[in-house]
Amino acid sequence: MYPFVLGAQNRTANLTIGPLIALGPSLVIITSLGIVIGTIFTILCIIRYLREPDLRTHYTYIFYFILIYCLLSSCINVPIHLIGYYLNFFENSISLCQTSTVHYLTINIGMVTSLAYASVERHIFIFRKNGLLTWTRQLLPVSCILMYSYIVAMLFTLIPTCVYTPCFACHTTDLKYMVPWLTISFFLPQFIMIISTILLLFRLYQQRSNFNKRPEWSVLQRIVGQMSIYVIWSCLYYCPVSFYNLSIIIDPSNYSPELKSIMNIVNTVIVQSYSILTFISMLLFSRRRQEQRKKNSDIKLNNLSTITPVAANES
Repeated sequence: MYPFVLGAQNRTANLTIGPLIALGPSLVIITSLGIVIGTIFTILCIIRYLREPDLRTHYTYIFYFILIYCLLSSCINVPIHLIGYYLNFFENSISLCQTSTVHYLTINIGMVTSLAYASVERHIFIFRKNGLLTWTRQLLPVSCILMYSYIVAMLFTLIPTCVYTPCFACHTTDLKYMVPWLTISFFLPQFIMIISTILLLFRLYQQRSNFNKRPEWSVLQRIVGQMSIYVIWSCLYYCPVSFYNLSIIIDPSNYSPELKSIMNIVNTVIVQSYSILTFISMLLFSRRRQEQRKKNSDIKLNNLSTITPVAANES
């Protein structure tokens, strides 16, 4: 859902535009259901992350902190968007539109940038012995990415100017704003993710002979597979809405209130699906840990059973 940036107010023109978004019951029901389910899974993931220290590794912590953006979407952005359009608050409240704009753009750039950072960090640290992962070590990059996302979002909200259309961002109506936005929020992070994943695959292939233990090699393969899944997810999340808006700029006749509503639903559902994806990944990780511990326990028992007791009368 793309909110607006205020340029010049033209309310007379707005009255003739017609409904900008087809806010039927389906949009509200599916969107509300999506954020409720997504929020439940987000809370479950956060609780497990805090309770299980094994989940806090150098290769996975950033994926759990991305859940912050799911909470921003479900608790702030989507409710403001629905209330603003349904109750026509966007017609009279510029600040509400700007708040919705800032949070929506922050979620957009924050999630993809976090994934790009995670791919670079994995590429750097995967072949090194890393030290203790403290909370400070986790919170520092997460806080920097969050602040960066808010700063970029505010710049794209407050600097561009365009004819007032409640609540559509200027970068969705003008190509000179859309191109920089797509570059910063999608093309650059996506390029970093893809290149880092390819380089990681190449490094793994070069050093495969150095891995003497099969489990260690399979762990690295799973890390690459997980990163590939998140790259695909980011494309599914970002491309439909962004390139639909780009097509509207190129050819305004492509605009359809019904299709815009579908894009909003797709965007919300895919954002909230991240928490489900993370929860499944968490369950698989916990299951592998349990199997590994059981295997190690069985090996110890077998070793003990093979020890021959020494007779008491032997010298």
